[in-house]
Amino acid sequence: MGLLTRTFTPELVDLTVEEAGAREERTRSLPSTLMVYFTLAMWLFTGQGYALVLREMVENIPRRAGERWRAANAGSLAVARRRLGQAPLRLLFDKVAGVCGTAATPGTFWRGLRLLSMDGTLLDVPDSDANAAAYARSSNGSRSGPYPQVRLLALAECGTLSLLGAVFDSFAVGERTLARRLLPLLKPGVLLMADRGFPAYDLCTDAAARGAQLLWRVSESFGLPLIEVLPDGTYRSELRGRRASERMPVRVIEYTVTTTTIGPDGPTEETSELFCLITTLLDPDKAPAGELAELYAARWTSETIYKNIKIEQRGGRSATLRSNSPALIEQELWAMLCVYQALRHLTADTAHRAGLPVTHISFKNALAAVRRTVGTDFPPSETGRQAR
Repeated sequence: MGLLTRTFTPELVDLTVEEAGAREERTRSLPSTLMVYFTLAMWLFTGQGYALVLREMVENIPRRAGERWRAANAGSLAVARRRLGQAPLRLLFDKVAGVCGTAATPGTFWRGLRLLSMDGTLLDVPDSDANAAAYARSSNGSRSGPYPQVRLLALAECGTLSLLGAVFDSFAVGERTLARRLLPLLKPGVLLMADRGFPAYDLCTDAAARGAQLLWRVSESFGLPLIEVLPDGTYRSELRGRRASERMPVRVIEYTVTTTTIGPDGPTEETSELFCLITTLLDPDKAPAGELAELYAARWTSETIYKNIKIEQRGGRSATLRSNSPALIEQELWAMLCVYQALRHLTADTAHRAGLPVTHISFKNALAAVRRTVGTDFPPSETGRQAR
């Protein structure tokens, strides 16, 4: 698959197929290793049907003298996808997920802490009977949305936009529930940022128990008792659980952002809503409030990730996934995350070589470059011949 084989080597794909127990017992024209690459390629050519995606993969493989190939049809590829299942793609993502940044990577560390962001998004899936039974729809109170939806939650490294992990489930499953599944990825030496939908006593204490420092936004209705005003204008407070003994000390930072615009009639100023952050970094001298307020802007890392996935990879905000069954939706989503992570490896390597911030390397251009290389260096040549 050209540049993507930098991340998904034939040896790695073969290993994941073996670990997942997806190895076929007899020789097939569409073997499991090929189908792993096929599910990845579907996220490079989202607007094309199965047969055209396969043709993009193997079009440039050299043919022996007199050899004629016959393209597999869409029905055969659909059967092969079902036979492969989602396990190999899930394992493949687990093997490539992780941080890409170093201490020299801009935006990756702050005062010795690696910056992480956690956030979620929703993806539409085809309105088949199977999908409708497995995935709930959003509702505005009077009517349901047109499509069932999957809720995706990712843990990302700020500065490189690389994914440490991701989980997904039905729209009916809340972000806090999904966030618990990502907590095992936390460890000492990180600062985790999250938006106002996440703070709750149990989730905060469990995240902090992993050794992570927290910088989370809270809503205006979130109860925070004032215990002590600190010299820098922040104040000490605490999160409270159900029992009187359940108390977690936090520091509260409140601020607004003023934007100045220069127009034909001179400068005008606009003040934002009030931002309220809670943090486990209690010492104002070691964690200045102004720096933390600026850091929180890095939480929008997650918004950039979902823009890359929804717009560049998927082909537009209104596009749905392909699959008509929950099992293949899972396979498709793990493949999506694999391709995204491979592109992040590519942009991080490119930025490091060029001495640039990773965010200066266009994700859209990287995706276009990878598409151009598909089929030019497809590694398992015999597998490619079997596909035709």
